Amino acid sequence: MAASAPKSTAQWGRVFPDWSALLDFLRRELTPFPGRGVATGRIVIACVGVLALCMTLRVPEAHLAVWVVFKVALEEAGETLLTGVVGLAAITLGIAVSLLLLFVAMDQPTLRFCLLGVMAALGFFLRRTLAIGVVGFVLGLVSVLVLTEPDFLPVPELMVRLTLWLWPVFALGIAGAVAANLFIAPNDPVRLLRAELATRVRAAEGAIARRLGRPANEPAVARFATMGTARLLTLLRSAEILHPSVRRQHAQQVARITLVDRLVTGAAALEILSRDPAAIDRGRLEDVAAGCARMRRALDAGETLTPASPRAEHRLPPSHGSALLPAVVELEHTVAQLERALGPEPTAIAVGATERNTHGLFVADAFTNPEYARYAIKGALAVLICYLAQIAVDWPGIRTCVVTCMIVGLASEGATVQKGTLRIGGALVGAAMGFLAILVVVPNLESITSLALLVAAGSAVAAWVYVGSARISYAGVQIAFAFYVCVIQGFEPSWYLYTIRDRLIGILLGNTVITLVFLYVWPIRAGEAAWIGLGSALRAMANLATVGERSEDQAIVAGEIHGLRVQAYRHFASAQQSIEEDAFDWSTPGPDVIAARDRTRAFSADTQAVFLIQLAVASQRPNVAPAELPEGLVASTRRFDSALAESLDVIAERARSGASRAMPDLRAPLEALAGRMREDIPRIANTEVALQVEGRLALYRELVPRVERLGSAEPVR
Repeated sequence: MAASAPKSTAQWGRVFPDWSALLDFLRRELTPFPGRGVATGRIVIACVGVLALCMTLRVPEAHLAVWVVFKVALEEAGETLLTGVVGLAAITLGIAVSLLLLFVAMDQPTLRFCLLGVMAALGFFLRRTLAIGVVGFVLGLVSVLVLTEPDFLPVPELMVRLTLWLWPVFALGIAGAVAANLFIAPNDPVRLLRAELATRVRAAEGAIARRLGRPANEPAVARFATMGTARLLTLLRSAEILHPSVRRQHAQQVARITLVDRLVTGAAALEILSRDPAAIDRGRLEDVAAGCARMRRALDAGETLTPASPRAEHRLPPSHGSALLPAVVELEHTVAQLERALGPEPTAIAVGATERNTHGLFVADAFTNPEYARYAIKGALAVLICYLAQIAVDWPGIRTCVVTCMIVGLASEGATVQKGTLRIGGALVGAAMGFLAILVVVPNLESITSLALLVAAGSAVAAWVYVGSARISYAGVQIAFAFYVCVIQGFEPSWYLYTIRDRLIGILLGNTVITLVFLYVWPIRAGEAAWIGLGSALRAMANLATVGERSEDQAIVAGEIHGLRVQAYRHFASAQQSIEEDAFDWSTPGPDVIAARDRTRAFSADTQAVFLIQLAVASQRPNVAPAELPEGLVASTRRFDSALAESLDVIAERARSGASRAMPDLRAPLEALAGRMREDIPRIANTEVALQVEGRLALYRELVPRVERLGSAEPVR
């Protein structure tokens, strides 16, 4: 019996959570950081202001108006303003469509049930396929809420009035959030943009320092290299909303963003290459590091930069066959262009397409990817099940189950369980706060001022959680919602506890239903979603391998390279999110599961390393035109590129669907290319071009074993 005790303890450890780990997690997530207190105070002031207006003007459903502040308040004032405008437009459209459907199906329960399912499915579908997914989400949510009104408001006039009141309710919340972000210690997006650019330049400087053998504590540059420019372009859009002068410099600002992205990409490739820099390469890297330091200081200080001339003794050619040369040359070109872009008279630099919307209103595969339709059907099924349960027990108070399904349903099981966990946990905390407030505080309320102080205290707790990291932010929204439902029940003090009971039961029911639906109907595990995302990134990388074959125009090639980079960035971000959500999948965390998750993370890291080396190769194409090279050398290079693209495509197909197809041999075309180079390089008159060609061969030699390692990995299913 004694021998079996450790095994039993381990089994029970899988069932019950590790409370010490949970406390450590909460301690880390709730720790103050610069700006957290200011953001919390801004949200609290907005909530109190909206509450005072609602109580003074006697606006119904005041708890919704105050809660909307949390859904709109963002870090940047310009982005909050844009979100508010888009949200108002979506709400207006949703109310108009909902009223039309209500007039048609108000007294026909069967038709209303069918329309409820259709609008829920449409909302889920548009949430995933629209370029601005919030529009589809709001349209579906408002329509579903309005179509359930006849179940607890039998008078048509009351239904219409309540539906029309939704607009000012949401408008007050949006206006309060926007006003607070614009006028209370606003975060200037121009300053935030410069800080983000400086952080990336600092990361590149640290990578170069580590390559030179110097200690550096800067953040990992590879994270920024695979993050892309989405965050920077969002800040630029916010800055242009608030500052017309920035709008007039749009081309120059975009050039800076793109060049900084190229800088961190080149530095990341430099860091993962295996060879140490030769002594003569070190001089060139010293120049690049000095340029990064100058640009970082200028960005930190918000000043213009006077470009410095590099030292002539570091312009000698490096040793032959250096895989570092392409990355060093790209860094030199990028630093020179970026110094001009940060100069006193910045000019728009041709850096290729940067933010062109190639998909229009919908995402590229909106009508060809069956996963979107399956996702919509699963979400609608969960909504209808909850609605039937609510009707069957004749309990309108639990209608939050329908709202829960609309909000919690995400692409994979792990994502749904994760958000459901945050929703349940936040709702329980908020309900506990509301319960204590009803028992202790609410009976003593005598004015709007005392209610405002109570709401301010609860909002401070919820806002502190909300402005934290993405791992707990959503719990703050739910704390606020549950707390407001408890303490804001009308225009006078109310201490009815059944409201807390009904709302919590609705939340628990909705989470249970949608979790079971996503678990058993076309299930997509978060781990499987991660492999699908990595497979999509590999498809973009396969296209990147042959991008120079379709055109010799440097501007077109640069634009195609950027477009493929953006695709890969998006898929890497999706895969990383799925990897984090995989911890919430309902599987026993045994050794096999842990090993599978480790394999997924390792495959992701290897894929990103191959991608960074590919970008180092791709950066040569605008600099080394095929016209400068012998035809035989160009043909051999393209044959290897085609074999590389085919290999990446095979790996992508295996990652996405598990299909097994033989990997092409990369060693033979690589050796053929090496032999052709030995014959043709002496015929190249330009020494720098010849060295670049040798550098590309060295990069190919770095790529091949990494791609072969990817090809030997088995996807986790």
